[in-house]
Amino acid sequence: MQIDRDTVVTVHYTLRVKDGETPRELDRPYTARFLYGRDRVLPVLEQALAGRRKGDEFELTIPSSQAFGPYDEKLVKRIPLSALKYRERLKEGEVYEEKGEMRFMVRRIHDDYIEADFNHPAAGKDLALRATVEDVKAASPMEILAAVNAASGGG
Repeated sequence: MQIDRDTVVTVHYTLRVKDGETPRELDRPYTARFLYGRDRVLPVLEQALAGRRKGDEFELTIPSSQAFGPYDEKLVKRIPLSALKYRERLKEGEVYEEKGEMRFMVRRIHDDYIEADFNHPAAGKDLALRATVEDVKAASPMEILAAVNAASGGG
C-alpha cells in the first residue's frame, strides 16, 4: 500500500546534526506512528513520505526552522552561583539539570555567576533524518474520527 491521505504510517528514524556534533539526547533511534494528511507532521517529512511504501528507505534534511528553531542569544542568561543547588557539578560545555525544572548548557563559569545557555543544543542547526517506512495501512473510521476530533480540539 502506498502512503496517501488517511493511511496510518509507522516510520523508524534517526537524527543527526548535519554539520556539527549531534547532542546525546538526539543520538538514538525513534519511531513515529501517525495518520498521514491529518496528524501534525513536519511538512518536509510529510512531503518526503508521499507515495512511499512499506520498506522504503530515505534521507532528508530538516531545516533548523522546522527542527529546533534559530539560535537565540537572548536565551543566554547570567545565573548567580548562589541560586544553584549543585554548584560543584558545574562544568563548562556540559548540560546542567535541576529536578527537571532548569535545564541549560554551562557556557562559562565566573567567580559568582555562570553564563547559562537555554537554547536547545541543536538550535540553529539543520538535521539529517534517515528513515525506513516500517508499515503503511488504511486508517479505520475510528482512527480518522480521532484525528479529526484532536485537530478540532475535541476529546
